[in-house]
Amino acid sequence: MLASFLLTAYLALGPVVSPPLPDEAAVAIRVAPTRVLLEERSGSHLTFDFAVQAGPDSLWLQKVEVSVYDKSGALVVRKFVDNNGFSPSVTSLSHRVFAPGKTALVFNPFHTFAPDIDVARLRYTFEFQKANQAEVTQTVEVKPERYQPKTALKIPLSGRLLIWDGHDENAHHRRLDFQHPVAQQFGIRSNFMRYAHDFVVVNEQGDKNTGTGKKNTDYFGFDQPVHAPAAGRVVAAYAQQPDNDNGQDFFNPREMVGKDPLLLYGNYLVIDHGNGEFSLLGHLRQNSLQVKPGDQVRADQLLAHVGSSGSSYFPHLHYELRTGKDLNVEGLPAYFRRFRLVRGSQSRPVAEGAIDSGDIVLQERK
Repeated sequence: MLASFLLTAYLALGPVVSPPLPDEAAVAIRVAPTRVLLEERSGSHLTFDFAVQAGPDSLWLQKVEVSVYDKSGALVVRKFVDNNGFSPSVTSLSHRVFAPGKTALVFNPFHTFAPDIDVARLRYTFEFQKANQAEVTQTVEVKPERYQPKTALKIPLSGRLLIWDGHDENAHHRRLDFQHPVAQQFGIRSNFMRYAHDFVVVNEQGDKNTGTGKKNTDYFGFDQPVHAPAAGRVVAAYAQQPDNDNGQDFFNPREMVGKDPLLLYGNYLVIDHGNGEFSLLGHLRQNSLQVKPGDQVRADQLLAHVGSSGSSYFPHLHYELRTGKDLNVEGLPAYFRRFRLVRGSQSRPVAEGAIDSGDIVLQERK
């Protein structure tokens, strides 16, 4: 959970200025990450950003339009957000005003498409206005890649689990603004948690804790075993961070993240599964790790226990599939195998599938 990290660090930091653009360039827009992945989850989901840098003049974003084309090049659908009406839809964007020479992140407003829409190519058109009312238009082409992990993943916790915060458009993992001054000062240059999940153990009523919820022991998930989502080799780990508990927060972002950026997750493990796919498991209980860097682990092996270390408000397991073990890597879509998806009083088996914020799943281990 990143919010406490950003709030703690923000006031102490100075401004971050992007490299200047050539004077003749009114605006530069780049897609981040450059490799755009398409996640299949009841349709097509796109989780990428636009880094927008103004030239010598301030810019006000007026409209973003997307045109979606299928494999044959035919137009499938066209959508837009603009400044029309008393509550214009353009105000829903993460940034609308761009100061001269500064870069800000615009989260992609067109991220979800129905199963019958063939998302082969997208054309995004941005319309800006300068202070003198002059208009500036920029077009960006995106060709997404359907991503299927090579690693056969299994949810690393057992029992009834709520995806407390996943990676939908409102999730804090998805909305990691790596152009934010705090992120820049701490060396964050990408969204490594772009497809992350926070797993929380709940009872049949959906409660995550008993009592007041102030103590870690109030939570059903505290100290629950964490298993390897797949076989691989441990390439990074930390186990000594105390768990936040009963109003005590032991997470010091400036001291800890400066020493090891992954201490954002408190106690953590990173497993290299091969083929450029790594699992990160975070907020583990202090001194609960059963493995160390260099160890080979098998799928389902006991690794650690759930804690509340690092940037964590309460006991839960943070999981993300990523492209490397370090800070500035990218997140990858994760598809888990052999679980049950709960829909109220009903549930159904899922051979393999993606899950996201608000989903409740059942994971058994034999």
